[in-house]
Amino acid sequence: MHPITLAAVLLLVVNDWYLKSHFGPSVITGKLSDVAGLAFAPVILSAAIGLVLHVAARLGVRIDPSLSLRRLVACVVATGVGFAAVKLSPPIAERVAHVLGYLGRPASFYDDWTDLLTLPALLVALWIGFDELRRIPLGRPAAIHRLGRPALPALADVRRAGASRERVAELAAAIDAWDPAKVDRLL
Repeated sequence: MHPITLAAVLLLVVNDWYLKSHFGPSVITGKLSDVAGLAFAPVILSAAIGLVLHVAARLGVRIDPSLSLRRLVACVVATGVGFAAVKLSPPIAERVAHVLGYLGRPASFYDDWTDLLTLPALLVALWIGFDELRRIPLGRPAAIHRLGRPALPALADVRRAGASRERVAELAAAIDAWDPAKVDRLL
């Protein structure tokens, strides 16, 4: 788990299970929950999607389950839209709270439009995702080889995330030639 994601999870746990129970719900504890949740929710959503895609790939579906820029952005946008919908629409908030209650986590949402001021915390999730992409997502080289794709175009989002062109080109050549030892060295 990325250290920033871990910090966000710890903040959420300490805030929700200690600060709120000892000091009561307040503007500060509410905003801390929102910031922490927005920072790690897209990461968790992306990981869940990756797990489903990994199972599908193991079952023979021709798909790359590793993190992609498209999935990262979609998860960040979905989290932001869902958060805004819960904060701006009491009927949606009520439905989400009801579903969470079925999942064993009773929830309630406060109608407070100022919570939308915490939406920039989504940039933390985006930064975490870019950091992961830059380091080449786990399993990406093997998936590219397994799917028979040309490696350089398949690693385009890695380049867009900030990995050096030279490193990506060298890795792409090793994947295309399928030299696992060289691929491992380059990762």
